[in-house]
Amino acid sequence: MNTISVLYLSIIGLLLISPLGCKDTNLNLNHEQQTLTLTPIEERKVNQDNSFSIDLFRTALESASPNDNVLLSPISASIALAMLNNGAIGQTKDSINKALVFDGFTEEQINAYYKKIIQILPNLDPQTKLEIANSIWYHQGFDVSSSFLKANENFYHAKIAALDFAAPDSPNIINDWVSESTQGKIPTIVDQISPDMVMYLINAIYFKGSWQEKFDASKTSEMPFLRNDGSVLNTDFMNISKDFNIIDNDKLQGIELPYGDGQFSMFVLLPSKEQSANDFAKGLKDSDELGEIYSEFVKAETNLFFPKFKFNYQNKLNDELSKLGMGIAFTEKADFTGISEKSLLVDEVKQKAFIEVNEEGTEAAAVTSVGVRVTSMPMIHTLKFDRPFVFFIRENNCGLILFTGIINDPSKEENGH
Repeated sequence: MNTISVLYLSIIGLLLISPLGCKDTNLNLNHEQQTLTLTPIEERKVNQDNSFSIDLFRTALESASPNDNVLLSPISASIALAMLNNGAIGQTKDSINKALVFDGFTEEQINAYYKKIIQILPNLDPQTKLEIANSIWYHQGFDVSSSFLKANENFYHAKIAALDFAAPDSPNIINDWVSESTQGKIPTIVDQISPDMVMYLINAIYFKGSWQEKFDASKTSEMPFLRNDGSVLNTDFMNISKDFNIIDNDKLQGIELPYGDGQFSMFVLLPSKEQSANDFAKGLKDSDELGEIYSEFVKAETNLFFPKFKFNYQNKLNDELSKLGMGIAFTEKADFTGISEKSLLVDEVKQKAFIEVNEEGTEAAAVTSVGVRVTSMPMIHTLKFDRPFVFFIRENNCGLILFTGIINDPSKEENGH
């Protein structure tokens, strides 16, 4: 029997909760459930979404504290930024496509793919709850392209709402939607709205799944967890002995923990003691490498010890996304004329996430907010001619000067000699 004790690394989450609906899981079910059938183009898009997931995760870890837990939902960021991308033009669109690994897909293909994901993913497993919601909030009176709003309403089922951003209760209205969309796990995403902010594009994801093989709470007991800094934490570990898909070699231990009917799973990876979890994650090259690791999992009788945990995480993703190639979107060179004729830029991309893992299963939520504001207002120059000055009067087509003069005393009417 293999014994896997997850007790060495900081918990680092990428929401490795993988949908398996596009595969034949050979389940004998007594109820109807939707399946996710992907075209070859859509399968390639899944692979590129996973590449973005690894890129974002790896980049975020560069600035993360080695003692902090980390939790990201790359798919939440992808969906929110895909909505933004519908209003991006030229080099700005190219930069978003580069960062999100959208290259090689048309806007129509991207939108159709996410529409399918949003519609079908929540219906793959009736025993697992998955909700995906989108919204666009814009400042009342701000002129927004109707085609931009229509595209996001049609493909992303986005709630569209105009709000008086100057009203004190506007943040509460947005936050109420966020809280409702995440079952209260993420109560807020907007703290206050600055005067130059004109739009928020928001994605919310909520997940709740029960383990296919539940842990017996009576077997939960305190065990030592070795932190990165060498200190030891005594914390609650769950225990179960069952057949699981695992990997167990000199470099890596790992386990697949399925939820419900097996359409979603958590994959947990524990590198050898010679390599920290942070370094392992930073060393992941791409989604193909992760796929190779998955392919080495085999079913074996396993005695698992796994810690319970619960935490929140938030991150402003501007730096990460800039490093991945979309830096122009955060500058005054940005072109979002597909949203409005006004000059706009992305002020911030903020993500908040929550996860709780216990004997029953996993509850997780994430919200990504893309705040869009007008670029800096044109500088107003104050010119006060309160000292002697020179003036010319000229014809502007050919530049012929008609008069020249100096004002030394504006009150003096009779001058000359």
